[in-house]
Amino acid sequence: MAQKQEIIPVKERKRRVGAVGGTAPCCPPAIRPALQSEEASVIAAQLRALADPTRVQIVTMLARHAGEVCVCDITSNFDLDQSTISHHLRLLRQAGIIDVVRYGVWAYYFLRPGALAPVRQLLRLLEPAHQEVESA
Repeated sequence: MAQKQEIIPVKERKRRVGAVGGTAPCCPPAIRPALQSEEASVIAAQLRALADPTRVQIVTMLARHAGEVCVCDITSNFDLDQSTISHHLRLLRQAGIIDVVRYGVWAYYFLRPGALAPVRQLLRLLEPAHQEVESA
């Protein structure tokens, strides 16, 4: 025996177009972004590349060593496959944080001078806001 299905009435909704509350501003903007869109994109890309503990360890290892570090020395410091380390190194290279030179079959990595300047700039921008909150 077939059961009779009850039809539930649905109220049709009007779709809003434009900004909620209208297009007239309540007042001129009191604040502006501290970074331009292009700067923010560069910093975001670097932060994404650094958003992994292994990659942070690789960058700090390269930063502490003045010069080039052989990929075999990097790989031997981690309990990861060589292909995983290569993946991390590739992401750091693509973000412009590290670079590589090749001598024969060996690859030597180094931290690019000034590569993390955008991240330092962001941290300096955030530091005053942090200090104001602590003192309040």
